Amino acid sequence: EVGGGGVVYAHLPTDVRKQWYALAFSADIPAAKPKRVGQAAPTPMSTSLLGDPLVLWRDLQGKAHCVADKCPHRSAPLSLGTVNGDSGHVECIYHGWQIEGTSGHVVEIPALQEGKPIPSNAKVQTYPVLEQDGVVYVWPGPPEAAEDTASPPRDMTDEGTALEIQVMCLDLPIDHSLMVENLLDPAHIPFAHEGTIGSRKKIEKMNMTIEKTANGFRGRIKPEYYNAFEAPCNIVLHTPPKPGSWDMYQYVACTPTAPGQMRMVYRAYRNFATWVEKVPPLKRAFDRMSQKIVFQDYQLLLGQQLRLREHALPWNSTIQVDCLPLAYRKYWQRTFGKKDGPWWRGWDGKLDVEDLEKLGSFDKEFDCNGCALPKRPHHPQNVLEVSGTPGVALRPEPSAAWKVWGPPLAAAVLATLCTSKL
Repeated sequence: EVGGGGVVYAHLPTDVRKQWYALAFSADIPAAKPKRVGQAAPTPMSTSLLGDPLVLWRDLQGKAHCVADKCPHRSAPLSLGTVNGDSGHVECIYHGWQIEGTSGHVVEIPALQEGKPIPSNAKVQTYPVLEQDGVVYVWPGPPEAAEDTASPPRDMTDEGTALEIQVMCLDLPIDHSLMVENLLDPAHIPFAHEGTIGSRKKIEKMNMTIEKTANGFRGRIKPEYYNAFEAPCNIVLHTPPKPGSWDMYQYVACTPTAPGQMRMVYRAYRNFATWVEKVPPLKRAFDRMSQKIVFQDYQLLLGQQLRLREHALPWNSTIQVDCLPLAYRKYWQRTFGKKDGPWWRGWDGKLDVEDLEKLGSFDKEFDCNGCALPKRPHHPQNVLEVSGTPGVALRPEPSAAWKVWGPPLAAAVLATLCTSKL
């Protein structure tokens, strides 16, 4: 029980596999390029959800697909293959077997004898996909259950108002629950974010009030602002720099890719400083400023996660304003944190969660955009390795120009906007 004595999480479903999870931006899903095959074809997206290894791509009609990242032939990762530009199917790098995304069936085996049927067990698990508001959602539960479940809540924007959107997608080696609690905690901002959106001049006494919502619960320390949780792992922040004129909504999907791992799918809508979007170098500087804010949290959450792995408690002494993240922690205990849990158990169903956490913690590299890539052991004679580039980025790294003076300028402008006296 929290804030006013009401239980604000009891109405939420506890089977978190029967939920939609934001996993990528629509623009980032690799699509089939007509007539491009082999090395000329794009590589599908590799990621995971609740530990399930996944691969995503678009076919020739632009439809997004998601299947288990394992070829039914020799268990090679399909994410190492390509999106075949003649068929629109994902093609395994090992022997060229092609998998159709809707059914998961193998539909092409180049070495198959003439007249021989494709083996009946040549298929992979498929995952339902939904797209809205420029975000790709994936359903990790039974596919038939997705048909009877409502779509995720839509992004809220001010009707009739021109809003600019800023987006960011990052894989982070921290447990998603720690980021959710962090984003429900307004008291950390003057300290953890000093120099960006925080200021010690803004330190104040806080009283948190909580209300139940259809998909979660919401807390306020001021009438104009709120921090909201939407099950299973989403945060909505209403943070207007100037209530009544400058408005801002932030949506943060803290998607659990594995125990101790998460993918942040971030969207921010605002009706001020819209001119920044028309100046690409300044827009990139603003984006880097937002990344700096995230990584201020990241460094402390990494330290907190280390202590938890040393068997420290996530909460010890608490005060009134902690009631909002504490409510989430109780929801987590009923869902992600329960003994059986929702986590993937390996291809044979026998993998321990502790072993899965070890795998998820040590087998990742990151591309220049912060998206996770499988770590491959360095070999001094591997002529295919390129120093300093662990993989091909979904979005190319921008040029180095403006990197010296752009971030300080963005910091000054953003600090002025976000910390101005209301």
